[in-house]
Amino acid sequence: MSPFQIAAVFFVLAALALVWTFDRQPHTAHLTRICERALAVALVLAFLGDLGAKTADGTFTLARALPMQLCDWALFAISGALWWRWRAGFDVGYFWGLAGTAQALFTPAVASDLPWLRVCGFFFIHAGIVAGVVHLILTPRFRPEWPRSIVRVLIASEIYLATALVINALTGGNYGFLSHKPETRSMLDLFSHTHWLYVLELNVVAWIFFAALYLPWLIADLSRRSTRQKCES
Repeated sequence: MSPFQIAAVFFVLAALALVWTFDRQPHTAHLTRICERALAVALVLAFLGDLGAKTADGTFTLARALPMQLCDWALFAISGALWWRWRAGFDVGYFWGLAGTAQALFTPAVASDLPWLRVCGFFFIHAGIVAGVVHLILTPRFRPEWPRSIVRVLIASEIYLATALVINALTGGNYGFLSHKPETRSMLDLFSHTHWLYVLELNVVAWIFFAALYLPWLIADLSRRSTRQKCES
């Protein structure tokens, strides 16, 4: 494993261990809300800190530093869900966080010469998004619902796709890796080199990941419905 992958494993396991430990302890609803909002604030501060670091080292440009990565949008969605118990934010954060952010942790598009503080910030943000999703599932028992959650994430994803394509065209950026594949190895290496087909493949594969992430909940619902029908018959 590369050092970045080792860091990803560490941050994910640490975040999930913290969530698991907290959710197993007896605590008041007030303490739970404080912890949720603390994580939301920490994620936003980490994002702002990264922008500040880019400004300080002269790498802040419209093509590289706008909040236009999919993980940026996932961060805002899950932070809103943590702060306000916002269902729409959870719906979008669940699918984007587990389909996109989790993959970014294990195939990070991070420059090898990036300062260690920014590397830590990258992994903290991405692991924090995943941890926030897991916490909202375990504690307030949030879960994706059919068809509301699927409709929300599909609409949000298409809005992101259109917005990122426009911003990329205006700035020359590569937000969402929609202009070209990342320089580091990833699943995107398997996609077409023809741009329009590459974007289409990204979109379709995202839908497949969303369907796979909803599948366990669909199976649970069908199993529960079958059991209830047997009990009533």
